[in-house]
Amino acid sequence: MKIKLFQILMCGVAAFCISCDTSNNTALEQKLNEIGDNQKVLLKKIENMDKSIANLTLAVKSKPADNKKQQQPPQADPNKVYNIEIGDSYIHGAKDAKVTIIEWMDFQ
Repeated sequence: MKIKLFQILMCGVAAFCISCDTSNNTALEQKLNEIGDNQKVLLKKIENMDKSIANLTLAVKSKPADNKKQQQPPQADPNKVYNIEIGDSYIHGAKDAKVTIIEWMDFQ
């Protein structure tokens, strides 16, 4: 019984040692080298993009500020009074009120 157990244990240890063979890792090393090279290429591209963004921000900052004033729409006058004809619409409240709220709906 002890001999059978010892033989099984030795076969297991031998299988474990064979599976841990690290002498044939060239494919893994090649893949790791490719990943490292790709990472270097990506880092260079990111660096170039950072430089171009910095150049663009410098170019935008150096433009005159007059363009911003011309592109803004005119400010609305809060004191302007709009006269809207009510016609024969339904009215709730006094006809000569100082404030008129109109609700318009389009049912199609």
